[in-house]
Amino acid sequence: MNIIFCLFGVIPRSIKKTWNSINSNIIKFLKEKGINVDIYVFNLNVENKLVDNTLLNQNDIKIIPYTYFEEEKQSDVDKIIEQKCIYGCKFRRDYNDNTTKNAMRQLYSEYRVGKFIEQINNIKKYDLAFVCGPDYYISNKININDILDSNNNNILYTTQVNNADGITNGFYFGKIPDMVKLLKRYDDFESSNKDYEYTVLKAIKNHNIRHKFCNIIFFKIRANCNIDWQGGRKTDFISKNDAKNVKTEYSMLKKKCNTLDYSFL
Repeated sequence: MNIIFCLFGVIPRSIKKTWNSINSNIIKFLKEKGINVDIYVFNLNVENKLVDNTLLNQNDIKIIPYTYFEEEKQSDVDKIIEQKCIYGCKFRRDYNDNTTKNAMRQLYSEYRVGKFIEQINNIKKYDLAFVCGPDYYISNKININDILDSNNNNILYTTQVNNADGITNGFYFGKIPDMVKLLKRYDDFESSNKDYEYTVLKAIKNHNIRHKFCNIIFFKIRANCNIDWQGGRKTDFISKNDAKNVKTEYSMLKKKCNTLDYSFL
C-alpha cells in the first residue's frame, strides 16, 4: 500500500513539539506494517508575523523528512481570500473577524493539499491520502484495521475529538477521489450560521462520501506551548486503559509546558 501523508497550514507553529508524536503514532507505525509513506507539506508562510505572540522559525520545517514541499506567503493568500470573500464569508455568530480569517486560511491550505494530491496521483498512484494538522499532538496509535477498511471499502475516516456543529476538522484519511472532494471544499464554500466543523460534514454529505470515525485523539499545541484538548476531552470511544494513558499524557504535557520544560520535543 502507498500512502501520501500531508501536513498543512502554519507548519513551524509547533511542529517541533508535535512531530515525534505524529511520526511514531502514525508514520513510523504504518511503515512498520509494510506500508510505503511519502510526506507532503504545504506551508502557509507567515514570514515575520507573530503567531500566538511568538516569532516562528521557518527552519523548524526541516525536522520533517518530506518528499514534496510547497508554500505560499500568508500575505498573498490573504489577498486571494479577500477576493473570494468580497461579499463576506461568515460562520457562527461567535466567530469574529480574526477567527473567520484564520478559518478561511485553513480552508485554503486544505484546498492546496487537495490540489496537490489530485495532481500527484496522475504521476504516482497512492492508495490513500492522510491529512493531519501540524499542531496536533497525536496521543495514541492509529488502528491498522481502520487503514485497511478505508483502503478496501472506500471509507473516509475522521476523528471525533471535537465534532461541534459537524465533524472534526484537520485529521482525515481516505481514498484519493473522496479526499480531493473534501479538501477542495474551499471552492464551494458558502456562509452559514455554523462553525468550521460544519464545512466537513457538509462536504461529506454533498458528495455522498462513506464515512466512519477512527480512534485517534489529539491535543492542539500552540507556538507558546499552550495545550488544548478540545471537545470536552472525550475518551468514550477508546478502551479504559488507553483512555487512562491519554489522560496521563495530557496532564504530563500540560505540566511540562507550564514549567517551560520542553523535554518532550
